[in-house]
Amino acid sequence: MSELQLILDLSLVWLAAAIFGFAAVALKQPAMAGYMLAGLIIGPHGVKLISNSEQISVLAELGVALLLFALGLEVSFRQLLFRTNRVVAAGIFQIIVTTLGFGLAVVHFGLAPDLKSGVVFGFIVALSSTVVATKMLSERGETDSIHGRILIPLLIVQDLSLIPAMSLIPALKDAGADTGIALLIALGKALVLVAVVIIMSTKILPPLLAKVASTNSRELFLLFMICLCLGVAIASHELGLSIALGAFLAGIMISESPYAHQALSDLIPLRDLFATVFFVSVGMLLDPAYIYLHWNEVIIFVGVLILGKTLIATLASLLATNSVTSATLAGLCLAQVGEFSFVLATVGNKAGLITGSLYNLFFAAAVISMIASPSIISWLSPIIRRIRPPETLNAEQSQQTTHLPLTNHTVVCGFGRVGKNVALAIREAGVAVAVVELDGAAIEDLKQRHIPFVYGDAGSRLVLSECNITAATTLVITLPDPLAAVNIIKMAREVNPNLRILVRAHRPADRAAFKQAGAAQIVQPEFEASLELTKQALLGQNAEQGQLAKALSFIRNSRTEDSDDFDYHPPIGEIIGFANEDFVGAWFKVKNSLAGKTIKELDLRNQIGVTVLAIRREEQVVSHPPAEFSLQGEDSIFVVGHSEQLSHCMTALAQT
Repeated sequence: MSELQLILDLSLVWLAAAIFGFAAVALKQPAMAGYMLAGLIIGPHGVKLISNSEQISVLAELGVALLLFALGLEVSFRQLLFRTNRVVAAGIFQIIVTTLGFGLAVVHFGLAPDLKSGVVFGFIVALSSTVVATKMLSERGETDSIHGRILIPLLIVQDLSLIPAMSLIPALKDAGADTGIALLIALGKALVLVAVVIIMSTKILPPLLAKVASTNSRELFLLFMICLCLGVAIASHELGLSIALGAFLAGIMISESPYAHQALSDLIPLRDLFATVFFVSVGMLLDPAYIYLHWNEVIIFVGVLILGKTLIATLASLLATNSVTSATLAGLCLAQVGEFSFVLATVGNKAGLITGSLYNLFFAAAVISMIASPSIISWLSPIIRRIRPPETLNAEQSQQTTHLPLTNHTVVCGFGRVGKNVALAIREAGVAVAVVELDGAAIEDLKQRHIPFVYGDAGSRLVLSECNITAATTLVITLPDPLAAVNIIKMAREVNPNLRILVRAHRPADRAAFKQAGAAQIVQPEFEASLELTKQALLGQNAEQGQLAKALSFIRNSRTEDSDDFDYHPPIGEIIGFANEDFVGAWFKVKNSLAGKTIKELDLRNQIGVTVLAIRREEQVVSHPPAEFSLQGEDSIFVVGHSEQLSHCMTALAQT
């Protein structure tokens, strides 16, 4: 049984995390709180179900490495550089003042044995939760507000501050009388590691990543990312620094590459799985007896933590904005302890810099602050807004985001034979287009053609969001996998309800699923091919137009019997009955001012020279409408003529 003990313990950890995590979410609390509660219950201070907590701690180290690697992937130097110096200065000010303020306080009240421990504890408190803060902004629709634009770079500055912090903790652990020299040596090692990271990220990794991506193997790509993460983490450990620092720098190495989003997408399940082990192991270290005996100290510290961080973050935000309201809202969003505070607290506790009593005090206050933060925002935000509504950013104040800088564009999923033609044709028409592609060879083609792209699986919400799907007008899905297409349609429809989604269907059976998922238009290549082949076969037999129309109607009617969502749009060649390169056709939307008019009253033939050959009303297409056909406001008309005539038609319809 001993050889299976680790598997049994790990299974128990995940089972307990699933149960208590679900309970926490059901109570509208962070799942992380449930994970740590699970560790408290099954750990050595609880019912002692885990026989070897040291082995779990080793696996928790892997969770920390993956957690920090993913954080490095999400850190955007480019996004930080586009912010003003005032915002960056605000972030630095918040970290320094919080670190010194809380550090000196715990030393003064005897909670920390010396200044080293106090400074480490102060820095741990200075970090805020990126997950909690960004989730609150998103749920309240305040991402583009002034305080939302301040918060994002402040959180990035906090994330980057982990580099010196994680390099100094091991040095402080081993430092004796020569603390200053030990710190300089640690910083020197960190600078060497950063220099190696910069060289690798600019010279070595780009061609290597392109080579791995060109294999089109998701498994090899994920294995390469894991090896990169652990390789740099081990190198950091060998230099006397922390594994977490190395993993963080490994993520930064590829954060600005086109492969970062897919790397993060592939890594998220593995990261979440082992990060859960870490948070459960954190809960195992908590001693509930301490909280019971010092409940008054815990309550006081929670109040000081929330109030102190709010005041300091508000003062820091005033360096970036003149709006007191926006600065106060930003301060409230930062009034909790971050996920990586637990990482540093655990490292500091193992290094002997954070005593057991201080660790338990921090742990209790941190969990309570994370749970209470959303409720505090919901309660105080309306009061603050009534006093003075916060301003919103104008166009000049809005800064570049990590998304592709496109609006009113078309997103094409897949750059294969069909997707390539679609993307190139759309760009040729002068419409902005972005491509989502996982094929390494196709990525090189996109680079050469200077077409905006995101490397990754379009089935990932993270990858899809990088195309700025919320600002897109059309999504074209050319992927052959129907299950993936349904998933993409649902995600895109949730993010952008007004998005027009076009999808390629290989089987008639897929059409109903696509329609139910939210696709606006479904194109089946085999159906289109059957129409064209039938037409060409009959034309080769010198068939009359009546015979041709009868045969094509048979195919269309057969499809209608198989599907309730008939959406066939005849091509111009079929409507005219013959191919003629001098004629081109186009659909035009009927304006409400034309509603009630007949084709005869519209008189496009005599006025402009174009001919109305079809009317599209909802899901039906009427070919060769009679002159008395009355138009409705939501109709589209298909007109045929020379390109110059179509241009005049567009102008005339726009002016009516």
